[in-house]
Amino acid sequence: MLARVRPRDANPIIYAGLSAAEQQRAAYPDIEPMEQDANPKAAYEAALAVMTKRKWTLLSKRAPEGRRDGQIEAVARTLIMGFRDDVVVRIRPDAGGSRIDVRSSSRYGTFDFGSNAQRIRALIDDIDDAIGDVKPERPAAPPAKKQKGQPKGNQPSAKR
Repeated sequence: MLARVRPRDANPIIYAGLSAAEQQRAAYPDIEPMEQDANPKAAYEAALAVMTKRKWTLLSKRAPEGRRDGQIEAVARTLIMGFRDDVVVRIRPDAGGSRIDVRSSSRYGTFDFGSNAQRIRALIDDIDDAIGDVKPERPAAPPAKKQKGQPKGNQPSAKR
């Protein structure tokens, strides 16, 4: 979806490959995919809530289903000049939880003064916090067992 809304004179959306990945890893070693214990649906909902709260323009959202990855595409605007930057969050099932990948890309220019890396860090931190805030559902309490020798209808009482 992002490819369709980017102007023709914008930076290309094709990832530059291994060389670019190595340069990014060297410049920003702390930015990596986030592993979560939360299931993919919960991670997707947390990411969607954070991006909505930031008032980014959501262009596409696809919840994870079964083995299909979840994905959210959005446009973020820089505070000072209002430049549009494209953000993609991918949520995929992982052993015991989910893996969240984030990509942020400037539409124009070759140098962003670290704003995309800063956006990714903040987004990952906020998604992590949002997942941590979700309270796991408690299973329903099992019905109280009847004690032997009690007639039907008389349940033991905790009060004495």
